Formats: sequence, structure tokens, C-alpha cells
Amino acid sequence: MYYCRDWVWRGWRIRYAYARPDETPNRDPSRQHQTPLLFIHGFGSSWQQWHRNLSAIGEHHPVYALDLLGFGHSQKAATGYHVPLWADQVFAFWQTFIGRPAVLVGHSLGALVAATTAVEFPQAVDKLVLLTLPETRQEMVGNPRLRQVIRTIECLVASPLLIRLIFQIARQPRFIRAGLKLGYRDPAAITEDLVAQFVSPTGDRGAAQTLCRLTQSATSSTYSASRNTLLAKLSQPTLVIWGEGDRIIPITQADGLCHSPQIERLNIPAAGHCLYDEAADDVNQAILDWVTPPAQPPPQLGSA
Repeated sequence: MYYCRDWVWRGWRIRYAYARPDETPNRDPSRQHQTPLLFIHGFGSSWQQWHRNLSAIGEHHPVYALDLLGFGHSQKAATGYHVPLWADQVFAFWQTFIGRPAVLVGHSLGALVAATTAVEFPQAVDKLVLLTLPETRQEMVGNPRLRQVIRTIECLVASPLLIRLIFQIARQPRFIRAGLKLGYRDPAAITEDLVAQFVSPTGDRGAAQTLCRLTQSATSSTYSASRNTLLAKLSQPTLVIWGEGDRIIPITQADGLCHSPQIERLNIPAAGHCLYDEAADDVNQAILDWVTPPAQPPPQLGSA
């Protein structure tokens, strides 16, 4: 069981959810002192993407999830959007509600935000779990095959009128359902409730203007540090999890990740981009094992 609340940050309304072991059906007050986890969603999504994770992991640890500014049911603010802004939001949330080192769990864009938070505010982060980690503009522009595509997209997003037209099309349930089919390997997982999670925020005041700002900001070199720059600066143990069937951020992108003794990789064969939902049991167990590794058996004593 989890609860939703609103919080005001810099004058903007932020939606978040939480669950605590002492408030779950299998109450265990002692687990309230276990390491807390903070979940950060991907682009276009909301805290609700984690509903299968919060319920399960909340039985063992305090868990929190928030809608990044401009997404979900957080305010569609008239501001410039970039990863450092969201990292500031995550850190302020941590200061307000958690206050002790936590595990950050980020998906896609949320993984970039989680890694940036860990680099900029290391006192807040005990460990990281990154579910796919997208290439940033710097890395894609460096790829000759993608350079022209990037420039074409940047020309398109220079037109707010075109973005508003795209918004009117993209908010339609049939369009969102088609997009989710890329993220999920199993079409049966795309329910009416799931589609509604993505449709509902598009009715918020300022949603179309926010999409314009988001798309324009994403073409800036200051939108985010490159993922390998972030990974090279991490001091926290980091688990990177990837779905082998990911068609949005293919697992081949993982081959170019920075190699560091702090970073471990886990591939999940039966999952696509939305592995947190499609392979929730596997992801939940991986997270729990990473947060609290299984106890090692005592060494066997040799015979006298």
C-alpha cells in the first residue's frame, strides 16, 4: 500500500508517493530503519510507473517516488528544463523527507537524473540502480550516423507551432498505445489503466507549452552531462540493469558504458524498455539484493 501527497518546491506543486514497512499489511516496524529508496521515472512518465515496485519493495524498505517537474501530475512550470534542475529537485526532496543516505533508482531519463544527483550531492546517495541509461546529445552528435538525424530534429523543435501540433496528436490514446508497444514486449501488458496514466497528465494546464520547453531544452549541450562523464565521477556502488529486448534504448548502447569497479551490469532477457513493469519480479529481487546483499554462509572449518 502506498500513499500520494503534494509538496511545494520553489513555489511549484510536486506530486509524490511513499510506502513504509510499518504501514504495509505485513507490518514490521523494525524495517522502517532499513535503507530508504527513491524512485525516479523516465521521460513522459510519472511515479505511477513504479506501482509494482513500490508495493513489493515497500514491504522491506521505506520507498518514495516523485513526479519530476513538468511530468505526471507535478506542475507544468514555465521554466527551462534540464537534468541538473531535476537533480536539484531530487536533492531538495531528499532533504525534506528522507535525510539519510538513500538508494536512488532511476529509469532512462530518471537514470541520468539519479546519476547526476549522486555526483552533485553524494551525501544523499548510498547506492544507485540505473534501469537503462540513454546516450546524451554529446554522445549522439559524436556518432556520424546520428549527426544528421539530430540536426533535423533540432530544426523541427525550433518551431513551437509544430510541437503543439505534435502534442495534439501524441496525447491521443491510440498514439500513446502505439508508443507503449515499443516499450513493452508483451502487448497484453498494455492495459487501459496503463494508457490512462500517460493520457491524464496531458490535460493539465500548461502541458502543451511544457512539451515545447522540454523538446527545445533536450537539444542543448547543457541539458545533461554525458553519461560516461557521470559514470566516471560516481563514488557510489552502481547497478545498471538493461532489458535485452529494449527497442527504444537498445542494449547495444550498454556496450559503450564507462568501465569502473563501482559499476555492475545485469541484463534481463525477457524484458523490453519497461522492464520495471514487464519483469517486475526480477527487477525487484535485483534491487533488494543490491540494497542488502544476501548473507554469506560462514566459512567451513577444516578438519582437525
